[in-house]
Amino acid sequence: MKKISNIMWCGVMLAALSSCTEEDYKVYDTSQKDSVFFEYRDDANKLIEAIEYNFNYDIADSHTVEIPVSLMGMPKDYDRTFNIVVIDDETDMVEDVNYVISDNVIKAGSVNGVVKVNLLRNLDPELLTTSKTLTLSISENDQLKSVGENKFAITYSDIRPEVRPVWWTPYATMPVYSYENAQLFFDYFYRLVPVANQAIYNEIINTYGDYFVKHKTGMVSPLVYYERFLRQYVMIPLYNEHPEIDWQASPLF
Repeated sequence: MKKISNIMWCGVMLAALSSCTEEDYKVYDTSQKDSVFFEYRDDANKLIEAIEYNFNYDIADSHTVEIPVSLMGMPKDYDRTFNIVVIDDETDMVEDVNYVISDNVIKAGSVNGVVKVNLLRNLDPELLTTSKTLTLSISENDQLKSVGENKFAITYSDIRPEVRPVWWTPYATMPVYSYENAQLFFDYFYRLVPVANQAIYNEIINTYGDYFVKHKTGMVSPLVYYERFLRQYVMIPLYNEHPEIDWQASPLF
């Protein structure tokens, strides 16, 4: 009788535990609509809702901003499109004049996507004197809904630095400063330096940033610190191939 009693007690306990588990740990409902949200993080891995871009010395006609999007839900075996809408009262860009949006898709088997915003440079002359903003959000459709961070703003311009930047030291073996000469310098820098020495290229970019925008007053100019290297791989090819421009000092001496 004692053995039978123990068996009955164990059965009651197992039933109770099973009931508790079903109530406290519900299985994910695969029939519910999944959600997506913007997840753009800066260099410090901080979640941000806006970025700014200036073409600066870039020679390109456009620049692509990629906004990461994450899925809250289960991956599927087919592609899913999510809706990107423009918040009109927070936007002064014009589609196909200032920007084009593409790739608003969560691919099959994935929980991440990227919205690509292609910023156009040459169709809006106002960009030479003022910046413009595009603010986007995610709206619900038949496949996906929005959750969490669903707003992101991009501001850009083509305001050109006509004054010599602090890092363009007047005693360096460089062309006489102008916006066009600076574009030439960076064209050669970005094409030739990574090929010549990827490690030094990475070191320069990490220290001074793209187009040396991280250079602050008091920092040693890259034109001084990397003078021999830049002379060999940037200035001499530039000097030989563009005899029409004026130089502060010839890199051949």
